[in-house]
Amino acid sequence: MKVLYQTRYNIFTRKGGDTVQILKTKQYIEQRYPDIRIDINSDPKADLSSYDLVHVFNLLRPQETILFMENAKAQRKKVALSTIFWRSAEFERQGQMGLRKMVNRMISYDGMERLRGLYRYYADGEKHEGTWRLIKHGFTRLQREILNQADLLLPNGEGEMALIRSIFRFAKPLDYLVVPNAIDAGIFKYDPQSERDIVLCVGRFEPRKNQLNLIHACRGLPYKMVLVGKAHETQRKYFEAMKKAARGSGIELVDEVGHEELQQLYSRAKVHVLPSWYDTPGLASLEAAVSGCNIVATTRGTTREYFGDEAFYCEPGSVESIRNAVEKAFNAPYSPKLQAKIAAEFTWEMAADRTVEGYERLLGLDQPEVNAG
Repeated sequence: MKVLYQTRYNIFTRKGGDTVQILKTKQYIEQRYPDIRIDINSDPKADLSSYDLVHVFNLLRPQETILFMENAKAQRKKVALSTIFWRSAEFERQGQMGLRKMVNRMISYDGMERLRGLYRYYADGEKHEGTWRLIKHGFTRLQREILNQADLLLPNGEGEMALIRSIFRFAKPLDYLVVPNAIDAGIFKYDPQSERDIVLCVGRFEPRKNQLNLIHACRGLPYKMVLVGKAHETQRKYFEAMKKAARGSGIELVDEVGHEELQQLYSRAKVHVLPSWYDTPGLASLEAAVSGCNIVATTRGTTREYFGDEAFYCEPGSVESIRNAVEKAFNAPYSPKLQAKIAAEFTWEMAADRTVEGYERLLGLDQPEVNAG
């Protein structure tokens, strides 16, 4: 079997959770299934003649995804879609900064996305047909067209699928198979002997991850706090606001680090907190949990589906809620239940197997019972 992965053009220059998902899925499928070969590119006119199917990632970038989808359909290829989906209206109106936040409060969700499309088209190097179609026809309409053409959806959770159903309300059922977010069990492990004395936050420095509210929430707390990440050039103002808020507080901002150093930080952390405006559920939270940290997670997204009652939850818009959750998590004993659950249920080996199950379904290599929603 030969598969082509297609996704946003800046997947490797502006790394995120989807970057990890794509690379790890490819790595573990090829390790576990030697007869499957996977290529990655972002060419909307790619020649697909040598591929058995196409796997497209990210419904939140419909200006690119629609082009991949239509190219695959024109060449009569089956398409799996990793949705990586959540609605960001609340974040755009409450979590953004400055003028963008002000404008977003006055217009519809599709209006917001069309404005972002205009910026990308004229100022951010995305002057192509897909961005123009987003501007002309609207964000939601483009997403609907993508969902309508996909042969199989691969959401990260049932909650993600439920949201898709509630927003788009298709008359027909949508075939899907949940492929969970995952951790690398060979890298991230629990060390019961380690001394844990810090509060840690790992994630890209940006408004959606909500580190600024986290800094405000944790100023004055009697714990050492470390935030690890990197700000894209488009988020320089946010990063400067973070540095200003952290000044004189003892809160440390650290550039992104490799897996070995990251594991050392997880082993030192009593708490890992990710108070994002939405997450599905955040790879760093999974890595931290399996490494022995108590978890503070956002109430938005699919976090409860992964962590259940074994995490401490916070409202992203409330500094007080974030602060209270961090204090409770730091003072609580560690429960091994969450670590055991993640190690058993959310590994890249399992994600690879589920993804291949989806491929086999699309190619008619097996006949499993279809999940419809």
